[in-house]
Amino acid sequence: MQSKEYTLEIGGKIVTALFSNLAEQANGSVILKCDGTVVLATATMSTEGKNNPGYFNLTVEYLEKFYAAGKILGSQFMRREGRPSDQAVLACRLIDRTLRPLFEHHIKNAVQVIITVIAVGGADPKILGVNAASLALHVSDIPWAGPVGCVAMTRAKGSTDIMLNGYVPQSNDGAYDFDLTVCGKDGNINMIEAMTFEFDEATIGEKFDDAVKEITRIEAWQKEIAKELGKEKKEFPKPEVSDEVKTLFAEKMMPMLDAGLFGSDSKKTIGEVESAWGDLLSETYPDDEKLRSAAKDYAEEAMDELVHAGALKDNKRVDLRAFDEVRPLFAQAGGISPVLHGSGIFYRGETHVLTVLTLAGPDAVQTVDGMESEYDRRFMHHYNFPPYSVGEAGRVGSTGRREMGHGFLAEKALVPVIPSKDVFPYTIRLVSESVASNGSTSQASICASTVALMDGGVPIKTPVAGVSVGLMMDPNDKTKYKLLTDIQGPEDHFGDMDFKVAGTKDGVTAIQMDIKVDGVPAVVLKDALMAAKKGRLHI
Repeated sequence: MQSKEYTLEIGGKIVTALFSNLAEQANGSVILKCDGTVVLATATMSTEGKNNPGYFNLTVEYLEKFYAAGKILGSQFMRREGRPSDQAVLACRLIDRTLRPLFEHHIKNAVQVIITVIAVGGADPKILGVNAASLALHVSDIPWAGPVGCVAMTRAKGSTDIMLNGYVPQSNDGAYDFDLTVCGKDGNINMIEAMTFEFDEATIGEKFDDAVKEITRIEAWQKEIAKELGKEKKEFPKPEVSDEVKTLFAEKMMPMLDAGLFGSDSKKTIGEVESAWGDLLSETYPDDEKLRSAAKDYAEEAMDELVHAGALKDNKRVDLRAFDEVRPLFAQAGGISPVLHGSGIFYRGETHVLTVLTLAGPDAVQTVDGMESEYDRRFMHHYNFPPYSVGEAGRVGSTGRREMGHGFLAEKALVPVIPSKDVFPYTIRLVSESVASNGSTSQASICASTVALMDGGVPIKTPVAGVSVGLMMDPNDKTKYKLLTDIQGPEDHFGDMDFKVAGTKDGVTAIQMDIKVDGVPAVVLKDALMAAKKGRLHI
């Protein structure tokens, strides 16, 4: 075996990157080790024309192996790992959301990143997994605008100190009262996942700064490694769009956008433009699939520029609301059926969620036999997003990654106010049905769930509300930006950030951030925390 090692100290622990020919068929690979935890990350890109669906196709897989913890899978009938666990799916989403904004989406070759957990020791395999994925991509020949770094800022329950990359496996009573994961590059942040027990915005903002400092060190380490081991990146020139196509768009589509992009029918107008443009391209260029694909990308970019210009230059949102204005609210406790233990309906504009509460005895807890730990789950929140919620007819089947991620985000937001087992021994299950969607159903499910809990008589500490803050940022100057409270569909689609913040009147309970740009300065996120607080308290 040919191999070379590189080391870096993070949070008092040594991280070792091992590069070898172990997985030599992949475009890039690395084994990352820390305190007995070992992960293997590989990055692979398909060849031209193979596994090419006509759009940017990134898949991320996080593979839990029970041998990593010295365990044999516990089922009497199943000893081999099957479908990913909930925790594995959440890890996939965390890594995917970090990597995806740094790819050029005109690349149509399939890209796959696989993180395999080889051993679980005293370091969090998910944090190692993000950094390993970054290294595997960075040394590969796959074009990508990394590297990125990832750190966790955690405070274990019963402790008084927030630690860098502290790791406590999940337990019956939970592991942390402050759990913040931050990823980023170039001094900016591009992914956040957090649960906190009502910590204030100022403290969270300080931890953003602390995280960025450590991320910068990890990023510099990866760059030094790539200088020595990195492959020359493949080139995928962006397809040029002819003047003929641009003129066709200006003549046929711009009048529709001028008439309806900004106003009460903005979402409908965008859908009509996309449909009409697709039909026009099929009629005009029936035999040129590549041209049609590039022309559709051009239309997306044109609408993106119009929405950004509206916010940054004309001070207007697509639906003409004030930038800090929450859409009209409606809520109803109960009134569905006396059979139900509790229910809540919550409207925020065109986003409508129904949540139903079910209570059962202590023996109804869910026993989670995980790779990292075994524990009982007495409070759970599940989220469903049927196709009719966006006016579509689609497949209804197993729970997707998005649904699982939104469900757990709402669960994390509510955990800090759920009464202890000593006070309220029941097992608690909430199911949120997203029945109509135009922006941030995950945050609406938090609000509907709070109403359902109170309707069912669960003695929660205090109500929880959630709201999403969007961002329109000048691509050439990140000091010029507009924050948009309670984003709706077009602002989510064309905006630069979806910054979801949930909490009580006393502090933040959960954060999740997705972006479409390469990073957002911490100072912008601190402003977004305060904008979210104002919206949250209103709700």
